[in-house]
Amino acid sequence: MSPRMYTYRWPVRTYLGIGLLGDLAKIVPPRGDRQRAMIVSADDDWCVPLNSRLRALLRASGYQWVRVFAEVEPNPSWETAGRGAEICREYGIDVVFAVGGGSVLDAAKVIAADASGVDLITVPTTAGTGSELNEWAVMTEPESREKESVRAAMPSAAILDPELTLSLPPKLTLLTGIDAFCHALECYVGTDSNAVSDCLALTAMESVANWLRRAVEYGDDLEARTAMLEASMLAGGAMLGAGLGLMHGLGNVAGGLTHDAHGLILASLLEAVLAFNESAIATAKLARIHHHLGAIRRLIGEKFQELNIPRVRLREDDLALLAGRAYQNVNSRTNPRPFTLEDLMDLARQSFQIVKELP
Repeated sequence: MSPRMYTYRWPVRTYLGIGLLGDLAKIVPPRGDRQRAMIVSADDDWCVPLNSRLRALLRASGYQWVRVFAEVEPNPSWETAGRGAEICREYGIDVVFAVGGGSVLDAAKVIAADASGVDLITVPTTAGTGSELNEWAVMTEPESREKESVRAAMPSAAILDPELTLSLPPKLTLLTGIDAFCHALECYVGTDSNAVSDCLALTAMESVANWLRRAVEYGDDLEARTAMLEASMLAGGAMLGAGLGLMHGLGNVAGGLTHDAHGLILASLLEAVLAFNESAIATAKLARIHHHLGAIRRLIGEKFQELNIPRVRLREDDLALLAGRAYQNVNSRTNPRPFTLEDLMDLARQSFQIVKELP
């Protein structure tokens, strides 16, 4: 049941459309003396031509100085974000453009927050995180293998151009799509769900169920890519007014311990966590998503085998550590059913392959 009182705020100007990157100068023009920009991206070869194009667009629109910071690693570290923030301060950066997947958006949020007084523009290149709409960042401490969800900079604008997702390979398309679905699912069944978040979450789940298979099998289908990017955004919108649950409470922590892709970890947790929570979820709610869940289950079953996607492996010695960290994780607070540390360890045993040592 929806709570009697809730607040909802969507503070990010959001643009969605094919070819929007070419209109960047109209969407985010330089203003007055704010004419120094930095592009934050991953350290990958595929980013080079995109960064060059974006840099040329920014310069043509009137930005006097554009720096590229292409150093963000998967599961970004505080150290990386610190280097980016130092460059912002040193060169007087006014606007940060975060161009990439969830790791890039997370790092850029921390960079913009630490640099202070910097506008953040998010330009997602994957359809999964929904992170372009919020101030949350998931950062990693490599030595402790701990992921931490922190509040950082809120984007002032999000530019969603489906053409930027065309280069995603089938495996990454699948895993990021599962990420979007799980965001919507946990928002929908969590304790903070409400009328607005339910509308967004239901639409997102329906769209993923209808379009993810086509996006995986026909990567150049712009209609499917647009639908998936929109679904990811809608799931991100649902997260603005509703919390998540144990898929993300366990999933975020597990990512720091195993370094597997977030979507793979969520896919691994989906069945066990949903079964654990089922008794606490209204029957009518479950009935409304039965068809969508069926489509995702079939897709996972078929494509994981077809794409030879391995199971997530977790060290036996890390079980207690995982449970302890997940118990405290902010995402676990809105899980529909209360849980114990033993429950969390049991969910991990059901979801992951428990091994003595990782290779």
